[in-house]
Amino acid sequence: MDNADAEIVSRCGSWAFEAGPVSVDPAKMLRIHGYRDLAKVRPAIRQAAEDIALKAERIMAPKAQACRIDVVAYEENKLTLSNGTVFNDVDFEHVLDGARSVVAVVLTVGRGLDEAVIAAMDEFEPLDALFLETAGWLGIEAATRKFVQDLQLRVKTESVRVTRRLGPGYQYKIGGQPVNWPLEQQRLLFDVFEGVDLPVTLMESCAMLPKMSRSGLYGLTLVN
Repeated sequence: MDNADAEIVSRCGSWAFEAGPVSVDPAKMLRIHGYRDLAKVRPAIRQAAEDIALKAERIMAPKAQACRIDVVAYEENKLTLSNGTVFNDVDFEHVLDGARSVVAVVLTVGRGLDEAVIAAMDEFEPLDALFLETAGWLGIEAATRKFVQDLQLRVKTESVRVTRRLGPGYQYKIGGQPVNWPLEQQRLLFDVFEGVDLPVTLMESCAMLPKMSRSGLYGLTLVN
């Protein structure tokens, strides 16, 4: 493979990403559940949060699959990619800052966390189940930050900026108005990875398994 071919692969290919261990802050878990003054949290609750945070850290195995694709055209509420995929229903040019290429990503912290939540419910431990779910979403946030940092390093020499994530099923403000990108567009995003073994399964409802997963598009827009 010559240098030109290597450049094409690095700029337009698909790659796997493993985030490595992620940490979970039990104080954040408690604040999410309304415990503003941690000094007033009952010792048993505080200990449960600390134990679950450690358990979740051991269980989670964050990984992602990403794919970079060139943008062919922006039209009214439409985005056309070079592989023929056409996304609809959002002002993509505005949200993606006119990016000339996008990175599609599917990321998860793994099935272990889901299984631990189910086991806690089966054992009638609703507090453990609740804290495990919270720890899982904090783990997703941490893994997403690691993925973005890795992506920024990959494009460091290209004079491009990574935009915010645009995810199916999420609401965005465009021109001061709330706009939803329909969850059904998830199918098109997963189709981008045709022939690639993904760490996430898409259900008929367009929800993902494992539950502790997320997907989306990042724009790579030129820095002026």
